[in-house]
Amino acid sequence: MTRELPWTADEDRLLGTLPDRDVAKRLDRSRDAIIERRRKLGISPFSPHGRRWSRVEEELLGTMPDRRLARKFNRSVQTVTQHRQAKGIPVFNPQRHRWTPADDKLLSERPDAQVALLLGLSRMAVKHRRVRLGLPPRGRKPPTAQAPWQPQEDALLGSAPDLAVARKLGRPIYNVRRRRIQLGLQSPFRHWDARADALLGKMPDQAAARRLGRTVASVATRRKRLGIAAIR
Repeated sequence: MTRELPWTADEDRLLGTLPDRDVAKRLDRSRDAIIERRRKLGISPFSPHGRRWSRVEEELLGTMPDRRLARKFNRSVQTVTQHRQAKGIPVFNPQRHRWTPADDKLLSERPDAQVALLLGLSRMAVKHRRVRLGLPPRGRKPPTAQAPWQPQEDALLGSAPDLAVARKLGRPIYNVRRRRIQLGLQSPFRHWDARADALLGKMPDQAAARRLGRTVASVATRRKRLGIAAIR
């Protein structure tokens, strides 16, 4: 039996972006090896058609490079690019505009057209940011009236992810997100960096989660995405 060579990060990134047979030919590996590796990493089979776009997926379009989204969604880069263009969303450009808490606060205070004028952005870019934050258009009331915010509730904002705070307070997530932005509070969400990645696979996921202040699920998902084996 021929022993398979170790997998590289570049090879892992191809998994799920093309049919397994095509990936096998491109990497000069067996189809069974491709399927086994893809399943081990929790990557779904390639499916350019037939899988509908979810709201979460569409809200992420244009917020990062298409190639990165393709890996995240298990779709081809071409599919992501075509869908983004069909939605009229401009290609990701990190130098275009960096949203600040003050900018986000404007979204709940002024109409999209005014925010676009003030920040020198297109209405589409402003709308995309507002939708991503779960904020209703200015002048449109939320579906149901919410109870006034109490000081003890405000104290929780920004101390945990908006979804966790919403569940704890029994409020809709858009209500929590809007209140946090109105108060100019930062989200506790943190991007993964090289220092955090270096801990993955060096200790059990639970230990890494405690060290990094993240959930075990978040650590496990990141580790699998990087193709790092778990340690028991």
